[in-house]
Amino acid sequence: MRRTLIPGLVLIVALAGLATPAHADPAVDPKLTKSTLYSTGTIPRSVCAEKPIKQRNNAAAGRAYITFVVGCLDRVWSKQLAKKGIKFKKPKLKLLAKDPARYCGIKWINTSDIDYCESSRELMAVLDRTILNLDPDDLYIFTSLSNAYAEHVQYLAGIEGAMWKILPEENEPGYAEVNRRTFLQAFCLSGAFTGSVFKSMPRKTSEWNYMVKAQTKLLAGEFLGSAKNITYWMNRGFNTRNPKYCNTWTASNSQVA
Repeated sequence: MRRTLIPGLVLIVALAGLATPAHADPAVDPKLTKSTLYSTGTIPRSVCAEKPIKQRNNAAAGRAYITFVVGCLDRVWSKQLAKKGIKFKKPKLKLLAKDPARYCGIKWINTSDIDYCESSRELMAVLDRTILNLDPDDLYIFTSLSNAYAEHVQYLAGIEGAMWKILPEENEPGYAEVNRRTFLQAFCLSGAFTGSVFKSMPRKTSEWNYMVKAQTKLLAGEFLGSAKNITYWMNRGFNTRNPKYCNTWTASNSQVA
């Protein structure tokens, strides 16, 4: 799903030749409100001792960093999902040296550096000067990867499939709300993963707080949620490390605005 300047959700489906889903109330679908993912418990603390990218514009170092972080994500989420027998499959990983003209069936939006493609079940990162220039912000790369990976977790848990069934057409009421509930949940799951490994990282809590503030400033909007709510869900996941606290589908409208 295109994370920046959405509404790529319906575009991806249309271009993939899928039928437009019928609208339904998310509150009546147990795959959303009572997903098995919520019963997997607190994610245990583990080690993911990232190594900072010290050299500017070093694509090789960037590739090594991203490959390492994705390995951590694979390990943590495979163990977490296995607690309740949720079948795990790694996403593919594609690393590009420059922006593609098109990606995942649609024109590439060059404000996005890291993305998840539903049709190919693939994480993709563009390792150009945008992401590696001057003083590379490793924690930005880390959280962007974990955000995109959370969409893969939603797919594995059956949440993505259930979401498509209730997503209204783009011009119908509820379209933006379903988008927000989906992406705010991904932010929360990303926070839960990050919280589980944060003590092993050479980081201070102030760095996490700074990154949350930076991401909310960049991403807040109609389809991803307000800055206040993105902050709320990222921190909720980070502080609890438990997917049950990421159930945006039963949250009040104000919490997913």
